[in-house]
Amino acid sequence: MDKVAADAFVYAKASGMYSKAFVGERAKKLFEQNHVSDLWTLLFKDEVPLVPEGRLAQLLERRVAEQSAADFVSLVKMYDKPDPLSLAFLSFYDCNNIKTAYQAVLSGAEKPYLVDISPFSMLKTDAWPDIGAMTASSPYKWFDRIPEMDLRVKWENRLDNQYFMGLWTAMNQLPGKDRMAVEDIVREEIVLQNIVWALRLRVYYKMTEEDILPMLAGSGENPEVKAELTEPALAVLRKPLDSIEEWKKWKYFSLLNPEDENGFWQLDPRWLGLQIQRKIYKTAENRFHQSQFTAGVLVSFFKIQRLQEYMIRVAAEGIRMGASEIQMNEFVGDLDA
Repeated sequence: MDKVAADAFVYAKASGMYSKAFVGERAKKLFEQNHVSDLWTLLFKDEVPLVPEGRLAQLLERRVAEQSAADFVSLVKMYDKPDPLSLAFLSFYDCNNIKTAYQAVLSGAEKPYLVDISPFSMLKTDAWPDIGAMTASSPYKWFDRIPEMDLRVKWENRLDNQYFMGLWTAMNQLPGKDRMAVEDIVREEIVLQNIVWALRLRVYYKMTEEDILPMLAGSGENPEVKAELTEPALAVLRKPLDSIEEWKKWKYFSLLNPEDENGFWQLDPRWLGLQIQRKIYKTAENRFHQSQFTAGVLVSFFKIQRLQEYMIRVAAEGIRMGASEIQMNEFVGDLDA
């Protein structure tokens, strides 16, 4: 199929999938279910497995991840020669599969569920539990063993950075029209992820700016790219963590956690991370139909899929843990804001 025909077919097929996705207004249906089994029936056509609810929630999340990957792979395969950015987004699964694989070895678990993205995976997943054999001859061959305790955060961070800089490199390989459709989305995601990573490292690991800089995506690039991608994160490292007044002129102030009822405030990186994901997802939703017949369709669709997976996971956990209707409604309301 030539590229023009493939672009039209992919947009039509992705539009059909998007119309059925549980995001936006349709996401509220997820939070109206009373049992995980009800959620299964809402999402799938087959019978509900006869297993405890906790196990059912795991199976449901696995099934959703499996279907999301299969849907995206089916779209990418429409092209005789997929664009480099779509392939770079698929590496998200390889990076997560490496983390899942080595953590399963550490915990002594049976072979874990690894998301199948064949024929695009660069890993030899059948080689598990030999992590080195899994990653051999891949861009991740440096991840050749179970990292020692003091290296785990750094190695996982390196995987994340490799993924994001892979997106950046692939984006820059696109022709003009395609690049224009995705450049600001890719750039903002890397910038925002660097910000939340920097604050997590500062708050949870008490790292200094000198320690944090090498762990930011883009820190090893040329000076222009380094400044573009890392400077916004370095700037927030100089702000106080206990004075909201000092943040009010910050570009992303609206993404910060609010003061409590007593006026107390302490920056919460987890809150910020969630709000950043919501911002990225909302941008993707808004852009989907504006990016017809460009690489932007698959970029937006990939992000919408991640949103749906997240929403389903939250709904399943909320139901299983007995979250109240008010708590569920508050979550959905925040997401739609």
